[in-house]
Amino acid sequence: MATIWIDPPYEVDKVSIISVAERVEKQARYIRQSGAEHFAIIDFVIEPCQGLIGFKNEALIQDDLRGNKKWEQLFPMLICCIYDGLNHFIQYQYNERNLAIGNFIFKIMSLKIQSGDSKLMDFKIATHIGLREIFQNKEAVE
Repeated sequence: MATIWIDPPYEVDKVSIISVAERVEKQARYIRQSGAEHFAIIDFVIEPCQGLIGFKNEALIQDDLRGNKKWEQLFPMLICCIYDGLNHFIQYQYNERNLAIGNFIFKIMSLKIQSGDSKLMDFKIATHIGLREIFQNKEAVE
């Protein structure tokens, strides 16, 4: 899949951008309160990329879901939910916290989908959680 470029909500040359100095590998998890069988797990990588914000999917549908028509049809929508999670995180950080997040490529490496119980929104939430952990735990730098 080609990289999709995201336009930041700020003027790149007029703000101090928070990014990552080196490659960061992350497993983001969201487990719904209704039980451990209701979860979303995303393995992703963030790599520095000067002046740009990129999104790339390198994940494939997991082997146990191949042939499952429902999830084969939902898989592209799931990738879009993760993209939305990334985009909303960037927008929220700038609009609500006055932080310009950027200069990186976000790559989805793999997903763990629970066939009967995973929800698309769970993956959007997991994306937000994983990004928040990276950008609040000093893995990110100005």
